[in-house]
Amino acid sequence: MNAADPVLSDTKSRRKTSVLAVDSGRDGFRQVLEVLETMPGVNASTAPADKAVTQARDHAPDIVVLDVTGFGLEEAELVGNLRALSPDLPLIVVSDALDDAQMRRLMKLRVHDWLRHPLSSGDLINAILTGVRVTKQSSNKVHAVVSANGGAGATTVAVLLADLLAQGNDPGRGGVGLFDLDFSTGGCGDLLNTENTFSLDGVLNNPGRVDAEFVSLIQQRHPHGFAIYSFRNPDLVTHLNCYELVLRMLDAVTAQHAHTVLDIPYHETDWRQDVLAEVNTITLVCELNLPSIKQALALCGRFRDIGGRKPQLHVLINKRRRGLFGSQRIAEARIRELFAGVDYGYLPEETDALLEAMDRGIPLSDLNRSSRMLKALARYAGKVLHIEGVKA
Repeated sequence: MNAADPVLSDTKSRRKTSVLAVDSGRDGFRQVLEVLETMPGVNASTAPADKAVTQARDHAPDIVVLDVTGFGLEEAELVGNLRALSPDLPLIVVSDALDDAQMRRLMKLRVHDWLRHPLSSGDLINAILTGVRVTKQSSNKVHAVVSANGGAGATTVAVLLADLLAQGNDPGRGGVGLFDLDFSTGGCGDLLNTENTFSLDGVLNNPGRVDAEFVSLIQQRHPHGFAIYSFRNPDLVTHLNCYELVLRMLDAVTAQHAHTVLDIPYHETDWRQDVLAEVNTITLVCELNLPSIKQALALCGRFRDIGGRKPQLHVLINKRRRGLFGSQRIAEARIRELFAGVDYGYLPEETDALLEAMDRGIPLSDLNRSSRMLKALARYAGKVLHIEGVKA
């Protein structure tokens, strides 16, 4: 009985896991097949590189293993064509050692894992097992929250959205995660009075160490039932391995939760566009003033061209203050004109309540369950993001 059997049989109870092994003509390809043959839960098939896309399209494998010597433009084009067939298809690349440019090209194509020749049988088995879990969890949703400008309130919105989702989510479905990707400030942790002292230095120098076990080590649990991943580590932002670490952490974290809320910094990073291309929804938060609205519109244009899953894009105009007779600083007709073709909504201003919640390090729901802002955000999550069971 192979150690892989319980996982594979649990994940694919009705049939074996189908693995397509792509042969590029390398002499050592037979070793890949020998490993696959040792896994009773796997049904392996092979295809030469020039037939791989056709076979993947016709037979829809659960996982693809690509065995190559290097990773140049030809290999990148093949992986890109396979990725275009299915954004969630786990791709495992086995190759010789790669230089920095080749590794970056590999990461941009979002391969599930990369293994180096000479191949370790255990490493390939583990990569396939985690790929099976990714296939199983492909229904997990990722919601990015981005500020149009500093101070617009995206971090607050991300925290409140994670709190609302956790209250309406069945823990048996994987729960909710809040992942703070602004490593320069760790703002989500500050808002919830949760300091994570775990040092990321070890994995920063070796991002390949990121796995499910590592996620359990860095995870903090909020009393309301959601997991928090928030770190203040400014040195990480400019590190050469930041791109790879962010993508690997995202893969590992999002696989654990039915819903993951990402707090994305408003400033540009080398990974932001690639991350946003793979989320399910983007919530762009701006304020009710023209500079913030103009910045939001510029970002809408950029985000529409990122490719990937083509995530749903919505704008939330935060801190809305209305007059006695429903008027606002910028007339609604003008707002509709500015956001022509863009889905937008409002969040009311509740400055005093939010400031008190921040000072106490608690979610707004602990302070005021009937908050107008929470009710508006709950409606937004249910009607716009199509997340069931969310109630203020």
